[in-house]
Amino acid sequence: MTDRLIRLMRIITLVQAKPGILARELAERCSTSERTIYRDMEALSAMHIPITHLGYGKGYQFIGRFALYPFDWTEEELQAFTALDQVMSQIKPLLPGGFEAAYEKVIAAHHKQRMDRMETELQERDHPYLVRDAGGLSGEEQSPYLMPILLATLSQKIIQAEYYVSERNELLYVKIDPYILIPWKSRFYLIGRNHNTGEISTYRLNHFERVVVLDDVFIKIHSPIQQEWREHFRGKAEESVAFKIRLSSEVIPKYLEKAFIKPLAETVGTDGSLVMDLRVSNVREFISWLSQFGSEAEIIEPVMYREVMIRQLKKWLTVYG
Repeated sequence: MTDRLIRLMRIITLVQAKPGILARELAERCSTSERTIYRDMEALSAMHIPITHLGYGKGYQFIGRFALYPFDWTEEELQAFTALDQVMSQIKPLLPGGFEAAYEKVIAAHHKQRMDRMETELQERDHPYLVRDAGGLSGEEQSPYLMPILLATLSQKIIQAEYYVSERNELLYVKIDPYILIPWKSRFYLIGRNHNTGEISTYRLNHFERVVVLDDVFIKIHSPIQQEWREHFRGKAEESVAFKIRLSSEVIPKYLEKAFIKPLAETVGTDGSLVMDLRVSNVREFISWLSQFGSEAEIIEPVMYREVMIRQLKKWLTVYG
């Protein structure tokens, strides 16, 4: 068992160091048969190691971000070290027994670092605002409730939670059917059904004060609201949305003190109201900002977000009506 585990780890290293490596070469490097390599690949697949076969004569490579931890070195060191591969067969008899395996691990780590650097450069070029916001996830990623909630969504287990509502400075005790856990901008959100109200709501991960995963299993109910949130968070995560809003003359002074975003166009109505066209990249923050004006602000377009506000108003009426 120990020998096989060592061989499996070496296969992972070799595939990372040389994407497209053939089973024949893996067998040679691991001192075993091709048939054994095929069985090892099946075992790695069963362990959810994302290695894929590229087709006849094309070998194996990773399909995800699975990799050994990278390290750093200079360009001069890189050139000197990679040049060893060209003369490895000649100098191998002169090297210690573990040198070749160590060399493969170093090259594998460098390959991972190079791919990460390329990905970061592409993100900075195409989506600089996403890169700026990326660091904000670290605090919530370390939340003690991230993994329990994630596992609850996968196993469809009900959670018992204490949830802090900052708008009302209130701590809610609630059971939730956790449907979807979604990273959005620099935060995590849970979409789930509140047992107290029967409504599907959004919950910020770092507002959970306590979470217990129960043994009770829920049946996931697919509804238009769920689908709407999926599209809102996932399908449009990197898109901006065009809004047309109207502010009454009563709140224009307050708006001018601190505008959310510079409008594309403004039209002053005969009653003194202000109609604005805006392009918004963070819809949730925009809706939250607009809500401070209450009934003095109106979403004209898009219709979808008018309907979202209508549903929210109906919900408030059931509470205060």
